[in-house]
Amino acid sequence: ALSDIPVVHSRGITGEGIIIGVLDTGFDWQTHESLMNSNIIAEWDFIFQDSITADQPYDVKGQHNHGTLCFSVVGGFKDGFLIGASFNSAFLLAKTEDLRMESHLEEDNYAAALEWMETYGVDITTSSLGYSIFDDTTYSYTYSDMDGKTTIVTRAAELAFQRGVLTITSAGNEGNSSWYYITAPADGINTIAVGAVFPDNSIAGFSSRGPSFDGRIKPDVVAQGVGVLGATASTETQYRFASGTSLSSPIAAGAAGLLLSAYPHLTNVQARRILQETADNSAQPN
Repeated sequence: ALSDIPVVHSRGITGEGIIIGVLDTGFDWQTHESLMNSNIIAEWDFIFQDSITADQPYDVKGQHNHGTLCFSVVGGFKDGFLIGASFNSAFLLAKTEDLRMESHLEEDNYAAALEWMETYGVDITTSSLGYSIFDDTTYSYTYSDMDGKTTIVTRAAELAFQRGVLTITSAGNEGNSSWYYITAPADGINTIAVGAVFPDNSIAGFSSRGPSFDGRIKPDVVAQGVGVLGATASTETQYRFASGTSLSSPIAAGAAGLLLSAYPHLTNVQARRILQETADNSAQPN
């Protein structure tokens, strides 16, 4: 309700005609009551190069939990239990994040997924992923790399935006850590970084802070990221409350889906500007 999404739904705007791409850890959607009827155009596992995005034998057990939860926030629908933000949109599901490691290979997967989504004419992408420190710290990023043009994922997201895609991503959950700042690709110049707030609209401590290294205000917008309801993977009927900027990004992407569904003539540049200017603190962003 913080984002006024139910009001838009009540006017018959539910995301129809829009394609939303979700990049995450995997998706256990085929048997959950709130996801099994979703309009999935295609799904692809960029780790094992097949069309199964749910857990596979070589995955860390429960790898698909995070992606399932995040996808359900934008695309789930079970009357009386869960209404996703843009539930009548069509979806592309990309499994890009490998929980067995933290490496640049996952960034390559992310870039490949954006290209793959482009072949289907994706309108909006949402990712609840962020890159900063890697297992081999020699190749880790530093805050100075959060300048909108350095990291693999940021460059990929920006290239997608230049081609007409509205790219949205979570700001990161580093607000209470030594890193503190946004993680890539949230530093993108045109990519909308979404921070997390409590239901009372106060900022969540864990939400990564701005600015970008080159001084731009980040995150671009915020959405609820504390106590957000979503589908529980590996179950058919269970739901859970979760917190993180991971939940904020699909809410913002859903709002974008509703906007483009109602006004399909808008470009991604216009849609991005509208999302920022209709935010409740747009006159004096901080």
